[in-house]
Amino acid sequence: MKNFKALRLATCIGSILFASQSIAANFVFLDEATLEINRTALHSADASEAMKHSYKLLLEEAELAMKVGALSVTDKGMTPPSGDKNDYLSISPYWWPDESKEDGLPWIRHDGKTNPASKTEATDSRRIGLFTRSVRALSLAYYFSKDERYAKQAIEYTRTWYINDATKMNPNVKYGQGVPGVADGRRSGLIDTRTLVERNLDAIAILSNSPFWTDNDEEKITQWHNEYLDWLIVGELSGGPKGEAYAENNHGTWYDYQVAGISYFLGNEALTKQMVQKGKMRVDTQFKKDGSQPHEVKRTRAYHYHYFSLDPLVGLAQIGEKVGVDLWNYENTNSKGHIKGGSLLDGIQLMATYNDLDKKWPYSQKDKRRRVERMAPIYYKAGVATDNAELLKMAKETDFTSFTVKKDLAEVWAQREITLLYPQ
Repeated sequence: MKNFKALRLATCIGSILFASQSIAANFVFLDEATLEINRTALHSADASEAMKHSYKLLLEEAELAMKVGALSVTDKGMTPPSGDKNDYLSISPYWWPDESKEDGLPWIRHDGKTNPASKTEATDSRRIGLFTRSVRALSLAYYFSKDERYAKQAIEYTRTWYINDATKMNPNVKYGQGVPGVADGRRSGLIDTRTLVERNLDAIAILSNSPFWTDNDEEKITQWHNEYLDWLIVGELSGGPKGEAYAENNHGTWYDYQVAGISYFLGNEALTKQMVQKGKMRVDTQFKKDGSQPHEVKRTRAYHYHYFSLDPLVGLAQIGEKVGVDLWNYENTNSKGHIKGGSLLDGIQLMATYNDLDKKWPYSQKDKRRRVERMAPIYYKAGVATDNAELLKMAKETDFTSFTVKKDLAEVWAQREITLLYPQ
C-alpha cells in the first residue's frame, strides 16, 4: 500500500496490550518482487504454456467480475437482529428445521449437508464470497495486464464494501452463522470472513498502486481493518473466552490466520509474531504423528476438512517466514524435549500419500471425488519453503487442463497460484 501512517491500533491477547503507530504493509502472503518477475516472464517468449493458460483464465474470470457490480451487505433481504443492515448476517450451512416440530425450532445440525436457505440473497454468505473473489480476480488481472479498467472497477467494489458509509460492512461478525431457535450469531460465523484476509489484503496492496486509489481510500481501508482487528481481539464471539479463538479445529486456525494477516497488513509485527507462534499450539493439538487430524477425521467430508485445516496453517507459515518464526519445520515435542509426533509437514505428507485417486482414503469421504488438485498450491508452497523436490514435482505435474472458470474455480485458482503468484 502507499505509505500511510496507520491509525492507532490497540489490541490485546490475554493480558498483553500492543499499541502501534505504523506503516501499512505492502503484501501479506504474496511477494511483490516475485510477482514482478512472473509478470515479466509471462509477457516474454519464455512463458510456459501453463503460465499462459492460467493467465487466459485469469482474464476470463476478471471479465466476468467486471459485470458483477458493486456488492454491499445492505443488499440482503433479511435484517440482522440489530436492525442495521450494515451488519453482516449469515445462517449456519449445516443446520436444518427440526421436522418433528411444527415450527421447526430449534434447528438441528446435519454435518456435511448444506441447507439451501443458507445460500440465498437473503443473507450475506454468498455475497461475501462473490465480492472477495471478484476483487481478487480484478486486482490480479490489473497487475499482470496493467489494464487500469480492472483496477478502477475493483476499487469501486472495495469502496462499496469497506468505505462508503451507506453501504459498508460494519467491522464485526456478530450475526454470522446464526441458527434459528439457537442463536442470533455464533462464533463459527468468523469462518465466513476468512476471504476478506485470504483474497483481499494482497488485492488491496495491488490496487493501491493505481492512480484511481486515493489518500481517502488509504485512510478508510486502514481504519476499517484497525476496527475489525479490535473486534477480532475483544469480541465475545471472536477473541472472548468462549470465542472462535479457542476453537480446537480448523475454525481456530482460521481465526489465528485472520488476526495474523491483518496485523501484518497494518504493520503490527509483534502481534503478527504472536499469532504465528500460536500456530505451534495448533500443530500440537490438531495433528497426530501420522499427519492425520483427529478433529477433522470425525467429519463426514474428512478429506476436504484435512485440506481446509492445512490451508490457514500454511498461510501462517508463509507469514512466519516474513517475521522470523519457522512454522514449516516445527515438530511437536513433549515436556522433556523429545519428539512427540505431529507437524505441519506430516499433515501435508499424509495428503500427498493419497494424491493418487486410485488409493482409498482411509477416512470418511462424502464427496463423490476427492478434489486433490486443490492441494497442489499447498504442496508447492511447502516444496519451495523446505526445498522438497518431491512436493514441487507433485504440484507442477498436476493436470489442470480440463478445468474451467465457470465450473471449477477452486482448481483454476490452484493453478494460478503455482504458475503466476509464487516463485517459478
